[in-house]
Amino acid sequence: MESTSLRPICPVPRSIILAVMTFFSACSAPEGAKEVIPPIERETVTAHASEIEGFRFEVSPPDTVSLQWSGEGSAVVTDIHVSIGQEIGEGDTLFLLLEDIHVVEIERLSMELAMASAMLSSDSLLHMKVDSLTLLLDSLLSNEKTLFLSPVDGTASGILIETDQRIRPGNAVLELSVASSLLFHVFPPDDCTVNFWPSGGSDIRFVEERSGYAVYSGELSAIEVRFSELAAVPRFAVYESELESYVITVDHDTIPVVRTGEKDNNLVIVLPPEPLVSDLRTWAEK
Repeated sequence: MESTSLRPICPVPRSIILAVMTFFSACSAPEGAKEVIPPIERETVTAHASEIEGFRFEVSPPDTVSLQWSGEGSAVVTDIHVSIGQEIGEGDTLFLLLEDIHVVEIERLSMELAMASAMLSSDSLLHMKVDSLTLLLDSLLSNEKTLFLSPVDGTASGILIETDQRIRPGNAVLELSVASSLLFHVFPPDDCTVNFWPSGGSDIRFVEERSGYAVYSGELSAIEVRFSELAAVPRFAVYESELESYVITVDHDTIPVVRTGEKDNNLVIVLPPEPLVSDLRTWAEK
């Protein structure tokens, strides 16, 4: 049998004792002896948002594209509604997905509803909260699955996922053969780097990112309008708040933007909800 013995507690190192004594000595020093840190003076400056010219658009020949999952986080494939060789129309449902962020929100609301129900009394405000939570939870449960829709007409040539598989943003899910010129290749200007290609809208759809360019479907004029909405903004004029980016105009309007890339190493490419027609307000140290 191995014997064990209690080890003596290690004494506090002398360097730590001296550091603590120095700290308390500084705190108790006379008011005049304390170091005064001057406040940082800032001045208001303005920045200009400029248009980005030079995006190039080319009609794609018949091609096979790889559709990718581009949600906010991971998801689990619950149903597959397509088979190899099937003709697919734009907007057809290809898969049903259960997103992790959706599951977390349902669990949070369920816990909040259970706590509110346990405290239920004659308090009318609490009754209203329970009713509101119940309606919200019912709505989430009735729309629990996310529909993965086809962005373009074509023929399914390869199914790259299976039921119950977990996928992450950027994972390829389906190969689609497009027989006609419904696709366009979008190339950025030489002085621009696009990190996140703009999503589609009512008239166009983002299909796939490739090496150095992206593939979109829709009318060419609508695609050109979408990319004319991008703006180059000085890096110091874009503010970050948690997961959001925004700019402030000289009229003190706060406008959310989506950072999509960089230009000339000192400009950030942003996509605002509407074109930026006003100068931007920012600050710099004097």
